[in-house]
Amino acid sequence: MSDEVTSPCAECGASVYKQHIASGIARYEDGRMLCSHCVVEYEKSHDGVNDDAAFAPIEFDDGDDETSLDGAEDMSESKIHSATQSMMGQATGWDEGRFKRPLQPNKAGGTRFRVFHCRLSEGAIEFMTGQMNDWLEANDDILVKYSNTVVGPFEGKHTEPNLVITVFY
Repeated sequence: MSDEVTSPCAECGASVYKQHIASGIARYEDGRMLCSHCVVEYEKSHDGVNDDAAFAPIEFDDGDDETSLDGAEDMSESKIHSATQSMMGQATGWDEGRFKRPLQPNKAGGTRFRVFHCRLSEGAIEFMTGQMNDWLEANDDILVKYSNTVVGPFEGKHTEPNLVITVFY
């Protein structure tokens, strides 16, 4: 009979059935039979991870004390920083001058890329098309070398499908 007790748990005395051993939820550890609950406790005590340290609060830095002379935030440290509008490119617009690598319009392959995205609606796509054309008009030195499109969910207040266009130039 599969419900037969093999032996009691060495820790708590609970009944350990053959089906528990066969499925792996109960097992022998250090020569002692452990039930499913005691196996979980055994693994917690022997995994070498301190749960309190693993779930310690993360401190966010607002970046007030780490701005460089040009006002850009120093993101080189391995801390988590809060994102500001200027970091997202919304407040200052697209600034080509912040990049060090020169454009190479006569060579194959892109030097830089820019990502555009919008919701999947006619008005939003028309607006994004206008943004892309305005960007190209404002930057005569840009030669589009390749582009890629993807449709996928964007998470915000509501998760909605978005059109994402990556332009390599």
